[in-house]
Amino acid sequence: MFISFTLLTYLFSWGIWTVMASGVFPQSFDAILGRLGGFGPLVGALGVLWLSDWSVRKWFTSNVTVRLPLRWYGYALFVPLLLVGGGGLVHATLFGETIGLDSLPPFWVYPINLLIVFFIGGGQEELGWRGFALPAAQDQLSAFSSSLLVGVIWAGWHLPLFVLPNTPQGDLPFLPYLLAVVGLSVVSTWLYNGSGGSVLIPMLFHGGINPIGAYFPTGGVDAVTTLSGYGSYALVVVAFAVVLAIGTGGTDLAGRSRVTLADIVAR
Repeated sequence: MFISFTLLTYLFSWGIWTVMASGVFPQSFDAILGRLGGFGPLVGALGVLWLSDWSVRKWFTSNVTVRLPLRWYGYALFVPLLLVGGGGLVHATLFGETIGLDSLPPFWVYPINLLIVFFIGGGQEELGWRGFALPAAQDQLSAFSSSLLVGVIWAGWHLPLFVLPNTPQGDLPFLPYLLAVVGLSVVSTWLYNGSGGSVLIPMLFHGGINPIGAYFPTGGVDAVTTLSGYGSYALVVVAFAVVLAIGTGGTDLAGRSRVTLADIVAR
């Protein structure tokens, strides 16, 4: 299941992004093609479900649970602020950068961007990454090992975006990005398993992680896209992931049993 999902996801996204790079369409189509390729994880999940003759409706309703303890919504909203704030403090401490909030965009823009990313940006990817790939991996592996596996696949999926023009990843250093994504995968697993398998929580978390870089305390986007800035952020993400793994236990990464694909099918 996991291998089939990965192949379908990469085939769809990398195929779209290859068309984007080929110049077949005018440059004005790049934003549309880039966004369309981002739906690869969802396409991969739906493709495997269809090939397995499983009900897409039942998979979706089993993954989307709204009535949850409020703390999980709070974690999804607060942790992105914690990570970017901690990254800024490390950047200032280790590299002598100055913390200044005057140059950052007004904060009221952030909730709007969070909602946009939730629905049509990185948030919808979680239906594939955490709603399918993670529980499929957790059928055989521990939550921590599954997080690392999904994290590497997740980071590698972004590779074409590092060479294509006018993409958010084009300005980022890849090695710190890889470390940060793997760390974020651990955090997302904690949110998914801890909430009992509600993909809404990692979707909300992903929706906040993407636009929060604009509020990096030492200079916003200009600072976080540098090697030292993104490296500082990655260091905080990895440290937070390690604390979670130690504090919750790597087997389930939550105070309850990890969610497997078999669990979702049985619901």
